[in-house]
Amino acid sequence: MGGWLLDSLVGTSTSGDGRKVYERFVDSFVASSINGGTPQLVGEVVKPPQSVEKDERNGRSSFSFASSLWQKGGRGGPVSFYPAAKRLVAIGDLHGDFQKAVKAFRVAGLIDESTNWVGGETVAVQVGDVLDRGGAEIRIFHFLEKLKRQAASQGGALHVLNGNHEIMNVAGRFRYATAEGLEEFHRWEKVLRFGEKLKCMCHKDGEKCRAGIPELSATGLEARREALKPGGHLSKHFLAHYPVALVVGSSVFVHGGLHPKHADYGIERMNSEASEWIRGESKESAVPWFLSGRNAIVWSRMYSMPQEEKCDCGMLFEALGKLPRKRGNEETRRMVVGHTIQYPMGINAVCDGSVFRVDVGASKGCADAEPEVLEIIEDREVRRLRAHVAPQILVGATEAVKKYKRSLVKG
Repeated sequence: MGGWLLDSLVGTSTSGDGRKVYERFVDSFVASSINGGTPQLVGEVVKPPQSVEKDERNGRSSFSFASSLWQKGGRGGPVSFYPAAKRLVAIGDLHGDFQKAVKAFRVAGLIDESTNWVGGETVAVQVGDVLDRGGAEIRIFHFLEKLKRQAASQGGALHVLNGNHEIMNVAGRFRYATAEGLEEFHRWEKVLRFGEKLKCMCHKDGEKCRAGIPELSATGLEARREALKPGGHLSKHFLAHYPVALVVGSSVFVHGGLHPKHADYGIERMNSEASEWIRGESKESAVPWFLSGRNAIVWSRMYSMPQEEKCDCGMLFEALGKLPRKRGNEETRRMVVGHTIQYPMGINAVCDGSVFRVDVGASKGCADAEPEVLEIIEDREVRRLRAHVAPQILVGATEAVKKYKRSLVKG
């Protein structure tokens, strides 16, 4: 950081606008320090398109994904429903392995050699579990945040879900945190505190401002607890903005599995209440019921057991049938889940192609498998993508149309 640049920024930061510019600069400095030195704008606003596009197929007005990002979610939570995308990609659990995360996004054709978004209007969903089992958790969060902003500027989108490991950490359960991960949190906290002191340089009462900065944590574990507790810095900055369930077109994405009781309770309601709890603003301190226990939306393995006969396809079909149709979408006919490692099979489908399992155990802290991604074209054809291998069609477009028509007859 050049001294002249810092001095010039501080000199213009006593006014309201100047102060905001300076604070954004400091936030970007902190983020780039964690993100391997890669510059990253924080708080940058990409204006949504002002016009409403016309859907020539049915005469309806529809928003592009870039504009829909600015629509508020139900009851103040993350947005829960989005229209179908021309190209939709799902990426499985990352578990603190930055290199495998980058490789997964490259397999999907979403980033270039400089890890910048080149996916255009593609919509990507990462199904949660960034935390635990690896040492680059915070770096991945910042990496995903950068891609979110870049995707939105191109008319695409990146959505990140909360998984069971995010929920465990917010609840103060660090059983799967690694020594490297704890060290990363300790380093991050030091950079964060330095940034807070820099921000105090533009306050009228800098001494009072600095006195309000918390002391550094004695250990990485303490730093992790403070950062991820309800209302903690990383919880508010990242996790509170992640949904626990998301519908894009006719696909619903969850980390573990959506049960009929979850559908009855409502996706928007779950996302709102989960976000409220993570922000530390819930009236109840306990983990919300739909996030706790073996049948929770982030914990269920009801549809992801390797043996199809152990999967409850009847429950799956019931849950899909209960989801409402919004944003002009067709009925929800497929679920995409992570959580349960599909090794050595890789990405696969069961229950007549109605649930796709995308956790391949890519992280070195899991199976150290080669990354794979799921691709859905025009909300119909479903393909499995791997490096240096031709795409494998899991559900063809013609088959998908026939299946949809059969569902209309049954309905």
